[in-house]
Amino acid sequence: MVRPSDSLEPNNLRLLFSAYNFARDVAVDLIADGSFALNLARALGPGSRDSHVELHGPVFPRLRRFSVPALEGKRIGLVTSGGSGATASLCGLKRAFEEAGLEVSVISACSGSMLFASLWACGIEAEEIARFWLTLPVRDYLDPDWRALAVAPLRLFRGMGGLLRGDAIEESYDRYLGRRTMAETKVPLHVVVWNIDENRAEYLSSRATPEITIARAARVAISIPLMFEPVRLGKHLYADGGIVDIFPTTPLRHEEPLDVVFGVNCYLPKDFEGEDIGDWYGRSFSVLRASGQLRYATYLELAREHARELGSRLRLLHPVPYAEVRGAKFYESFLDRRSWLRFMRLGHACGRAALEDFAFTGERTRARSRRRP
Repeated sequence: MVRPSDSLEPNNLRLLFSAYNFARDVAVDLIADGSFALNLARALGPGSRDSHVELHGPVFPRLRRFSVPALEGKRIGLVTSGGSGATASLCGLKRAFEEAGLEVSVISACSGSMLFASLWACGIEAEEIARFWLTLPVRDYLDPDWRALAVAPLRLFRGMGGLLRGDAIEESYDRYLGRRTMAETKVPLHVVVWNIDENRAEYLSSRATPEITIARAARVAISIPLMFEPVRLGKHLYADGGIVDIFPTTPLRHEEPLDVVFGVNCYLPKDFEGEDIGDWYGRSFSVLRASGQLRYATYLELAREHARELGSRLRLLHPVPYAEVRGAKFYESFLDRRSWLRFMRLGHACGRAALEDFAFTGERTRARSRRRP
């Protein structure tokens, strides 16, 4: 039972500060980029125009093969953060792996990255994954429930958790994959989800929950509160696990030893560094200025801890600049897919550079070995 005095609990200050910072970010985005509101209306408004991308050729350049001897025969893990539309960069990373003739041994995903990581785990080629998402009609991707929203105030918002139902994405997946289950992926797949009722992170995976369809798992993974309705699994309601753990490495630590882990960061500042807010204490409204640091404090510390646990095996990639998913841009990049093509190509360039660096480093190591007496 929630008591009135619970509102005075110190951690509830985070709610106040979060609301303030969210409102500030939206205001800043509206002032700096007048297209923000237009893009939201374009994607969600009544009679909205479709926001799929018109493709007039291949998404990626012609396949350019290269070899990475240092990774041949190695067990490679992949862990990817959430990050809304920026997670489309995973398509490009997969393309780079295809060019190198490599495959990962296990994938751990969360939030929006599940939309792309799940198809990677199914063995679908990068070009096809990209085309599926870029050309999917908006009605098969976004499904706002305007009627429920209109009557929600009359019901004191009882039984309503988000603007979008989530049925459209689940149905699109089921049509595309033929109701394939988590047990039927070619690469073992894990996705962190949030048990709202019991307030804990759990995992859906190829082994632990083999009977759940990939479509249902993807729907749960992206069900961020207020944006998507929560999803019932068994007795409990679940939502986006990225709210709890944005860099979910736990499943990788329980796998057979991995030689290398590629980590894809599409949400936090580069290398999980915090933002330096300068001389906040000497400025007006100093507490409110400092409160912005609360937004990512927990995420950052947990991500840093997970990165440290992987140690030298981790190769952390940042395909999309942090500024492109910060604040209200997080929502805009999900609702308006016109930026996804660029994100996919950024992921390809970033992934290829990382793999080529492995190849160069491996060749340099072998050259040193040959010179030894």
